[in-house]
Parts: sequence; C-alpha cells; structure tokens
Amino acid sequence: MRKMREILSGIWAFARELVGDNAYARYCDHVSARGGSPLTPEEFYISRLERKYSRPNRCC
Repeated sequence: MRKMREILSGIWAFARELVGDNAYARYCDHVSARGGSPLTPEEFYISRLERKYSRPNRCC
C-alpha cells in the first residue's frame, strides 16, 4: 500500500509540473533562496499573464 501511495504521489507531482500548477510554489522557493520577498499569488499570476500575452503572437 505504501509503495502504491508513493507511485501515485509521483504521478501527481509530475502532472502538476506538466500543467504548471506548482509554478507559484517553485517561484516562492526560488525567491526565498535569494533572500527576496515573493509576490502574492494574485500578483504572480497577473504578472505571468501579462508576460505571456504582451509579446507579439505570430498566430493568424
């Protein structure tokens, strides 16, 4: 049972990494390691959206 739980936990972590669900946690770890103060979750997601959609898009 314990091995199954470890496998499922690994799959869940991989899925979160794949879809970017843990981006804020990774960002907080990175900023804390450098001694800074992280943005709030709302500010972080707004900055990601602005960065993503502020560049020219070559589609269509």
